[in-house]
Amino acid sequence: MVARYIPTFMAIGVVLVAYRFLGIGEFFNEFIKQELLPAYDYIIVGGGTSGAVLASRLAEERNLTILLIEAGGDPSSHPDIDVPVFADMVRGDVDRGPGDFDWMYQTTPQKYACRGHTNHSCLLHSGKGLGGTSNINYMLYLRGNRFDFDDWANSGAHGWAYKDVLPYFIKSEDQRKGEFVKTVFHGFGGRLSVGDVGSSALHKIIELCFKEIGLKQRDYNGKTQFGWAPAQATIRFGVRWSTYNAFLRRSLGLNNLHVLTNAAAQKVVFEGKKAVGVVYRHEGQQKVARANKEVIVSAGTIGSAKLLLLSGVGPKSHLQSLKIPLVADLPVGENFQDHVVGDGIEMFTPYPGFTITPTRAENFLSSWSYSLFGTGMKASPRFREAIAFIRLRHQPPSIRVPLVSLHFASNPSVYEADQLNVRNEVWDAIHGSPLSREGITVYPYLLHPKSRGTVRLKSSNPDDAPLINPNFLAEEVDVKILAEAFTFARRLVNTKSFKDWEFRLTNRLLPECAKLGNYTEQYVECHLRHLSTPGLAPVGTCRMGAPNDDAAVVDPALRVRGLKGLRVIDASVIPSSLSGDTYATQVMMAERMADVIRDRDTVATIKDYFRHLYEVHHKKVMEDEEIQAHQEATGNKTKESTKEEAKDKNN
Repeated sequence: MVARYIPTFMAIGVVLVAYRFLGIGEFFNEFIKQELLPAYDYIIVGGGTSGAVLASRLAEERNLTILLIEAGGDPSSHPDIDVPVFADMVRGDVDRGPGDFDWMYQTTPQKYACRGHTNHSCLLHSGKGLGGTSNINYMLYLRGNRFDFDDWANSGAHGWAYKDVLPYFIKSEDQRKGEFVKTVFHGFGGRLSVGDVGSSALHKIIELCFKEIGLKQRDYNGKTQFGWAPAQATIRFGVRWSTYNAFLRRSLGLNNLHVLTNAAAQKVVFEGKKAVGVVYRHEGQQKVARANKEVIVSAGTIGSAKLLLLSGVGPKSHLQSLKIPLVADLPVGENFQDHVVGDGIEMFTPYPGFTITPTRAENFLSSWSYSLFGTGMKASPRFREAIAFIRLRHQPPSIRVPLVSLHFASNPSVYEADQLNVRNEVWDAIHGSPLSREGITVYPYLLHPKSRGTVRLKSSNPDDAPLINPNFLAEEVDVKILAEAFTFARRLVNTKSFKDWEFRLTNRLLPECAKLGNYTEQYVECHLRHLSTPGLAPVGTCRMGAPNDDAAVVDPALRVRGLKGLRVIDASVIPSSLSGDTYATQVMMAERMADVIRDRDTVATIKDYFRHLYEVHHKKVMEDEEIQAHQEATGNKTKESTKEEAKDKNN
């Protein structure tokens, strides 16, 4: 009886395999969407982190028509995208090139940083394809600090204070950690799955280490960030939960949403001061899509700035130099900011069981665990196990956000030189010939750089990559803050828990900096200017601000100032760097702006619940937590750290 159905089951299996691994799904999506409408209510340029969420939410209004234009393809055609530990296999590198899902921009030669990199140029990975950077990031769920958002509102971006945005974080979240759901800060049942990475030996060591130095375990997306916690990642049953998987994929069958992939937007079309369409290239032909209501640019911090500049929206002098007709004289491309990641501090141990690698993830037991339960090494967010936010020794109480963080990776050899565009001789001087295959790497992050950079056009040709000058570490205070975090991380090897596992450093010196001493403050600063990388959380090129703020590109409703029918909704509008990643925040922004555009309030119930708890109880609790964290950071130094500081002074 069963045998008669075997051919049917086999046929279904072949179709599913073809859809998943051969990219047939992308073919059908293209085929279904070939019949485009003469005009749409909304055209969204960029189906990345923000654009995928926005398109999905707007399409819920069945009376609206939406066209989503994406330069990349369908991520379901790439078998490695959904496997968290394979993140770097999807990213481009110097040897393999950018690949299909990474723009892999390169900075202009840097004067103050990237000195150990080829041509003094750092790589800037940026996602391409439906889901954008959420297809190639490390999936960490880091909203930022509540004071980040209050600063937005205080700077003129009214409606973006923490009390305004928290309900949208809650709406989108499907928090898998029960104790977090019990608080006012988290939600469950949303589309974006969030949970702790699997427990490991490294977690226990870090817990003991930070207990020794007085740093408490916290919910860094909750009351206060100062402390440490196991990494939380957007992974669902072992699968990368990108905005494509979480939002857009379920909307692809809707007849009011048309998705056009492998279509490169070239400029926005204006009639006077009103945006009415988009010029794009698809299958070798230049075409125009018309918008009845709005054009929404969601191409990312670099891509959105580039498209606006090509469209005549930007600094007058820059556009005139390229003979691009001026539509609006606005500071597009200014205010570029990104986190800076200091060189990884490798700590080696003779004991097995720490290191996660893609090769080990492919072994039988790990693959079996992943296939059946969605667990094991393959479910690791590229080795990231824990995150700590620390307060600097001399950080004044008036600065209420963490300036630095530490990311712990369960691998002592996370990168190779070609992945970072670092010259081989520089890389080998520090990271060549590792002491062991077992160990960890600690990465110090500069979260709030003072340095500002720019995005400019190389030419008026849309195919030319933009000129990106982040101006990393141009401000002296930036390198000093990063150096303090770097030195703090190195001292962790002196704690009892690390000593018990016999962790040790190589203590190698860069030849270019060795004359400055053995890890002195001057040496560390020189080292970091040679070996630091972008944090891949760029913001600011289409800065949000008050309607009368000349330094702003968009108003608080994210409408481009002085123009009609044009908005920018992505990380480019974020005024300044966050105390976390931009992924969760971009999802929140898209959720909120979908309500603004539709004139709906989908979080009214959440806001009422939150308002009561915030005003009655949690406001005081959060303030108390912040005071307590400050007292701990300034008054509870360990004997070990005091000894180390004294030793440094003597040196």
